[in-house]
Amino acid sequence: MDLNMPVETSERPRIYLDKVHLKGFKSIEDLSIDFQRGLNILIGQNGSGKSNFMEFLFETIGINRTNKIFFNYVKLDYSSSDSHSFIMELEKQVNAKNAINTFNYRNGLLERLFIDGELVFDNSSDDLSQKTIDFQNRKIRIVGIGGNLTELFLHWGYQYWYPLYIKFELPDNLQYIDTPGTVKANLENLNGTLEYADTLSFMDYSIRSFESLSSEDIVKIKDITKNDVLAHLKIQDEIIENLKLYTTIKDARFNENINLYNDGKDVIIDNIKLEFKINGNWLPWSQLSDGAKRLFYIIAEVTNSNGLVLIEEPELGIHPHQFNLVMNFLKEQSENKQIIISTHAPKALDRLSPKELNNILVTHYDLKKGTQMRHLKGKEIKTAKRYMNEVGFLSDYWLLSDLEE
Repeated sequence: MDLNMPVETSERPRIYLDKVHLKGFKSIEDLSIDFQRGLNILIGQNGSGKSNFMEFLFETIGINRTNKIFFNYVKLDYSSSDSHSFIMELEKQVNAKNAINTFNYRNGLLERLFIDGELVFDNSSDDLSQKTIDFQNRKIRIVGIGGNLTELFLHWGYQYWYPLYIKFELPDNLQYIDTPGTVKANLENLNGTLEYADTLSFMDYSIRSFESLSSEDIVKIKDITKNDVLAHLKIQDEIIENLKLYTTIKDARFNENINLYNDGKDVIIDNIKLEFKINGNWLPWSQLSDGAKRLFYIIAEVTNSNGLVLIEEPELGIHPHQFNLVMNFLKEQSENKQIIISTHAPKALDRLSPKELNNILVTHYDLKKGTQMRHLKGKEIKTAKRYMNEVGFLSDYWLLSDLEE
């Protein structure tokens, strides 16, 4: 892919997932459902396939050349805040010989892309060595869609990143949080000074929510100190503010006991680790409760995300009062982001207004059709509104009805 990234702007148009059609993954045999912008809530009994759906969605949006093809078919319908539509269609072919040409790097996977209803890429027929897509006055040559759609959106000037997927459990590896981390600043000689050659990413796996050292920060090797380093190792202000508002964590910082090694060419920073302020005390990650850890993970990750957010059961391990705060946070974040959560907590529905009842997706398992999803029916919407008007809480409708049947 040839990328000439456009100039960054503070207000890019946003991309939203409107509809999906999925086939052939675990309990999902053939499923179609549409989404709303904002907060979407999946409900359904255990074993209905909510987690399978989340995994399928995450993996297909982020599929790349190295991914094994684990599904039969996926169609993702997107729209943008500036009124364009995009459809990505991937289909696994049983007979790969009928589906590939010299330039298709995944044998047996048909890939199609539609922009505003026009087919602009089809790897079953196009001469991909010369395939150039011209959109938004920006040309780009591609040889495949899967895994590149996010890059295409960014290239065309949209605000969209790979989806964030928060599962039941925290990631196994949280370097710089549960274990100390090390970064090496590669320095270049520039007019007698030394400059960071590139932006350093020092959060591992899915914790991407912290500012990194910038190539604009020029330092003299002979003068660099621990204080210089700590001045750059800062958590984003927005994350700190959201932690204060929605969790028992009132502050977070990098531990000052870092080690600094300087050989005149490179700077190695060792023993980098976060600590958290709770009840007036600074504590390491190991001393936080499971609930506090999950709260930090959700708040930090969602705050930092700019793409689709998928969260499995945000209520797990969290006190009911804290869960109310988390739902307040997610509702607020959904004003500028598209969020899909699965939940067994009826109180999650109380964040929806009468105009947002179509944001509820009921999941069930059909013995013949596999996992299925649906929106509330007309009669159910009428009953839900009555509960909201007379009782005051949509959660009571879920608790006292046969909504999931």
